[in-house]
Amino acid sequence: MKSKRIYTLLILIPVLLVLAVCSSGNAQVYKMEPDTFSKRDMAIYKVDNSKERVSYGMSRKNAEKVLGTGNEGISNWYTYDSGVSVLYRHDKAVVITLERVSQGAYKTARGAEVGTNKERIKELYGEKYAIENASETMKSLKYLEYYYDTETKELVKEYQSDFKSLSKKELRAKHLLSTTYDEDGKIVLIILMDGQASNTFE
Repeated sequence: MKSKRIYTLLILIPVLLVLAVCSSGNAQVYKMEPDTFSKRDMAIYKVDNSKERVSYGMSRKNAEKVLGTGNEGISNWYTYDSGVSVLYRHDKAVVITLERVSQGAYKTARGAEVGTNKERIKELYGEKYAIENASETMKSLKYLEYYYDTETKELVKEYQSDFKSLSKKELRAKHLLSTTYDEDGKIVLIILMDGQASNTFE
């Protein structure tokens, strides 16, 4: 009887160790606390398949394996039937937008999608570094934004106007999540981009 217990333990221990490693690995990958930001945040995923993602810096070829063939607009902007638009710089994605049509099809790495309530965005990304602005041209639209410095690895309280004195290299080190919401507090547009694209549209 004792030998049977030992045999069972010998079988179970490797299995438990594998499960422990896998679960801790998953926790490390998917744990995204509010008031933090990282490279992992600069991506969108298919709602029905989180393995299919488009991320900042991805080549157009690889992005279109997920999005399908895009329609080219001005200045390397491509639009896709899924309600996603991407700006490529030197064939790398530097702006990823989710428009109204993307609702139910794509979401950000944290699970935000068009139609999400503004308060839910704050729950996902935090309130400490949230920057809220009103549109100067369309008073019915407002913005909720987050600015991340990839060099210091910190969220910062900076506005786009503060970026004008920075070089293109310095601008590329700034990553932004910008959401536009309507009078009802519903998100109508989500944009992931770097500071260069934000300032120069390229």
